[in-house]
Amino acid sequence: MTPLSQFALFHTRDPDHARELVARSFCAHRLEPLAEHDAFDARHHLARGAMIAINYLHYGATVLIDPQELQDFYLIQIPVSGAARITNGSSTFLSDRNTGTILNPDRRTRMIWLAGCEQFLVYVSRKVLSRFAEAVISRSLSTPIVFEPQISFARPDAELWRRKVCALYGAAEEGRLFVSDSALDQRLLEEALLSEFLAMQPSNISQFMNEPVTALNAGYVKRARSFIVENAAKPIGMSDIAEAAGVSIRTLQYAFTRNLTRTPVEVLRRERLMRIRQELASGHCEMTVAHIASNWGMTHFGRFSRYYEREFGELPSKTKKLANDARLV
Repeated sequence: MTPLSQFALFHTRDPDHARELVARSFCAHRLEPLAEHDAFDARHHLARGAMIAINYLHYGATVLIDPQELQDFYLIQIPVSGAARITNGSSTFLSDRNTGTILNPDRRTRMIWLAGCEQFLVYVSRKVLSRFAEAVISRSLSTPIVFEPQISFARPDAELWRRKVCALYGAAEEGRLFVSDSALDQRLLEEALLSEFLAMQPSNISQFMNEPVTALNAGYVKRARSFIVENAAKPIGMSDIAEAAGVSIRTLQYAFTRNLTRTPVEVLRRERLMRIRQELASGHCEMTVAHIASNWGMTHFGRFSRYYEREFGELPSKTKKLANDARLV
């Protein structure tokens, strides 16, 4: 029995019909069998949840799939069998049982699914993922989330995440999820899955996801931390942070050093550096590095570059170049 069989959308041997029906669930695209036309045998199964949609798809024959840019959604592809050649932006690689894919919506996509390729596809809209990520990291995002397209299941965290996805498919097949009376548990499971993916897969917001979780017992430390995050682009100083927290500068400095192992000024600087990296690593940077740094209050460019390299292991100009090059095909 094929996965998600009770959620079957279609089964067809007509490539044009398959392209039309798949486009209704995803986006307009070019679909072309490259060989073995008689082997074309497309199936698509789909279950929609609260935040994501899970899919099972195969074409039978070797096919070219060319949607250009997905624009409105991310698509996580987990091969069940067979393999596919994936291009997303400037990245091209073979996806198989050991290597999954996340397609960035702002990158040109082109795929060749080889004969026998079957995949689980996790669909999440760009808007939903961005809003959820903002809630997770407690920050607004000025640029799209851009992931490393290649997912290596040789990594223990990625393999564990894949197992959880497969368990979700199994629960759907058994009628325990993706049904009307599972709405409460459904959303919790989907949020956990997305949160773990954001933490696991490298992206231009990984620096926020990898922040150490520290117990902030004192309310004034939390208030100060929130004030820094919300006002990082403004010309704030120690006195502003202390006033927002409702304590003296000396008390605030002691609490930050004890709880966060950084002074308030160092926390503010790191927040600004992380925000700058998010923009530079998005591939959507038209402004100069100096201009972006200045927008986030880092006006001394030489000092900023040293801080940035110390924090991220590379110069900001390199981050921007690598990200912009990654959009080219």
